[in-house]
Amino acid sequence: MIITTIRNNKLFIQFDRLVKNGLIQINGENGFETQRQFKDSEFEVFELPYNIKTIHLNIAIDDEKSIIKSLNI
Repeated sequence: MIITTIRNNKLFIQFDRLVKNGLIQINGENGFETQRQFKDSEFEVFELPYNIKTIHLNIAIDDEKSIIKSLNI
């Protein structure tokens, strides 16, 4: 299970203990794009631009599973 929260233009992603390794990709308006690999992480934080209204989140987990979400800010 993955929990996402947005507060003060920061995206907080919390993983449960079953998620070990993966890649987080975030795409948004106006060409905003970022990605980060994680390993043995339970929590990740991303700075988002102030003028962004929607982001698309793709979390690839352990090379087998993927979670895709669209979030309105």
